Amino acid sequence: MKDFSEVWPGLQSLSCERLSSNADNFRLVDDFFNRRNDGIADTLRNDAFSEDEDGTTAYYLVKHENGRILFFFSLKCGLLYDQFLDTRQLKLISDLNAYLDTISGASDLSDDDRRLVDLIREKLRTRKGITKADLDRLPKKGSTIFEDLEQEFNESITRVGQTFSAVELVHFCANDATDELWASMNCPQPLGTVVFWNFIVPIIEEVRQKVGCQYLFLFAADFSKGEKLIHYYADQLNFEVPEDLATAKPIYDFSCKFMCQQVKGLEDGRNTFFANFNPDEV
Repeated sequence: MKDFSEVWPGLQSLSCERLSSNADNFRLVDDFFNRRNDGIADTLRNDAFSEDEDGTTAYYLVKHENGRILFFFSLKCGLLYDQFLDTRQLKLISDLNAYLDTISGASDLSDDDRRLVDLIREKLRTRKGITKADLDRLPKKGSTIFEDLEQEFNESITRVGQTFSAVELVHFCANDATDELWASMNCPQPLGTVVFWNFIVPIIEEVRQKVGCQYLFLFAADFSKGEKLIHYYADQLNFEVPEDLATAKPIYDFSCKFMCQQVKGLEDGRNTFFANFNPDEV
């Protein structure tokens, strides 16, 4: 794909590498944190290395030329499909989410239990799946949902219609520890937007050249008023909330919204982004 480094000189000071490709990254990730959801940063500091090495999920770091980490994202293969869940299953999902909301705000919740709740939230968000052992470890505060979930572990009722090949953008997270460094670079565009169009899209295009791939998708965990994150993904990165993919339905109950875009439009979107990179010059 076209190199746009002449559009903004700062691009030449940025690089992108796989997490496990550099042993120094084991030390560098310790300084990574995110104010909005540090549970995602905790994944980078812990599970990410093993997942990157064994190929479960590919983790990438975007670094400044001084070696500091500005951003990380992760990708893995996925599948979009028409999934029909019955009313009972949807209610279980909703009830579990409500229960996690309730206990996470409890004043008597221990730090260990709070970390466990955050961990299970992250597992649900990234669809790594939760196990019976996860549920057994959760504090039980007068809820009957666990009996119903126990039964669900013994059932598999998924009816799938048409399928669509896809890549999932699992994590997409800035390092708030380097806010001042990024601000000093005087970039006219947000860091995440630059990362997406300059680094992520070329990777997806490379995948598309080798295997069939129709969609790029994500699940936005947006807890803000006015859905600021949803609007960001739509306005800056061209993701949409589809009306014809039923896979979105269960995710809504976890306060996450399913968004996607067709891969075939990514290169045109990238060209348009860099053509309008410097608003004062348009």
